[in-house]
Amino acid sequence: MYGVYPFYPLMYPTLFVLGMVGYTQLEVRRELALATYVMQLLRGTQCNPGVLRMVSLNVPDRMVGRRRRAGLLAVPRARTNLLRDAPLTRALRVLNCISETVDIFCCSLNEFTKTAQSALCYNDKLRKNNFYNM
Repeated sequence: MYGVYPFYPLMYPTLFVLGMVGYTQLEVRRELALATYVMQLLRGTQCNPGVLRMVSLNVPDRMVGRRRRAGLLAVPRARTNLLRDAPLTRALRVLNCISETVDIFCCSLNEFTKTAQSALCYNDKLRKNNFYNM
């Protein structure tokens, strides 16, 4: 699009080139697809009772005095790496982060996609090195 990039691997990082062209990483697209599917399950536009049975909401108890708010959706505690890296667990973490900025139950799909994509690309909580330590 902009011509040949001389010394591509050394002078231009991959994220810079992806941003210039307007593409996102494969990891971001996968997490966005997972979060969109779980959001559609919660709204009732998709039907999968087995997955929906595993999703539960957090009901805060005495949240007035606490400084730290719990997330909207309950993320299961991971005792193993398999549960920590499970698709549903990852999707719940992403939805909890997105629900801080937009209401996932009444926003449009376009608004949700833009918010989720910006959260996945630029949010420090969801970066690869901090994503699994939440």
